[in-house]
Amino acid sequence: MAPAPEPLAISSSKKKLVGFGVGSVACAAFGVRWWMVADAALVGTGVAVVCVGFFALCGLYCFVRMCDRAPALVLDRDGIIDNSTGVAAGRVRWEEITDIRFRMLGRQRFVTIDVVDPRRFVERGGAVRRLVTRLNTTTLGSPINIATDGLAVSPDELFRQIEIFYAAYGRRR
Repeated sequence: MAPAPEPLAISSSKKKLVGFGVGSVACAAFGVRWWMVADAALVGTGVAVVCVGFFALCGLYCFVRMCDRAPALVLDRDGIIDNSTGVAAGRVRWEEITDIRFRMLGRQRFVTIDVVDPRRFVERGGAVRRLVTRLNTTTLGSPINIATDGLAVSPDELFRQIEIFYAAYGRRR
């Protein structure tokens, strides 16, 4: 029998956060420029305001994540702690997990975690978080979807590590 794995902390990819942050600032700047050109046109001004607001919030999120020293994902004997996004699942216990699989949405890869009671994870948090989690559940089939592109580990290595922990501590024992 293999020894039990040591707890594993996976951080966010700072390089990818910087790229996303720079892109967000560029899009917000484009929105400001559009706002200036839109003059008094209501639709153009509205689109520009939404563009600036959304991308400014995305840039702020990147800045906050880059300053956050907490790991994006933790695997331990009790389960997974997902802190990888603004609508992360938090603690998911191994005994709650029924399946782990890869999913694709466009070019984005996700580790999708199926759980015994998905509703429990959908109903966590505020109204915006619940809405986004419902959309994730509808789109990807589960409320728990870990985007692999934002982590400082390859998608294949992430999946392999989760499988090792699940084999040691999960239902498949």
